[in-house]
Amino acid sequence: MTTQSGTFRAPIEIGPRDGSRFHRVIVVAGSDNIYSVLPSTLLEMIGVSSEWESRFTLPSGGWEMLPMAEVRMRINGQERTTVCVYGKADGEPILGRHTLAAFGLAADHGEQKLVQADMFLS
Repeated sequence: MTTQSGTFRAPIEIGPRDGSRFHRVIVVAGSDNIYSVLPSTLLEMIGVSSEWESRFTLPSGGWEMLPMAEVRMRINGQERTTVCVYGKADGEPILGRHTLAAFGLAADHGEQKLVQADMFLS
């Protein structure tokens, strides 16, 4: 199912940093977000606490300090700890580019799926 232009939905699992449990989530993939954004209610439900705040520019042009935390994610059977932003309680979960890079994945917009990315060293 396609959402916004160029985005699609993909299943992942998230949990607290220690990986003690996981919860399946359908995320919006293929966005331009740097960090993954997960609804605050979901993060609280799985036992993730805010660790710090960062300043984010909003689409409206203003800015807001938003809570952030590290979470454990499982995508295609692989697990990593990655950074996420606390989103609105009723917001859609969004998979960010930082998380994709941590997993060595890319969003294939044509096939609407997550695929192995080419990794580069300089």
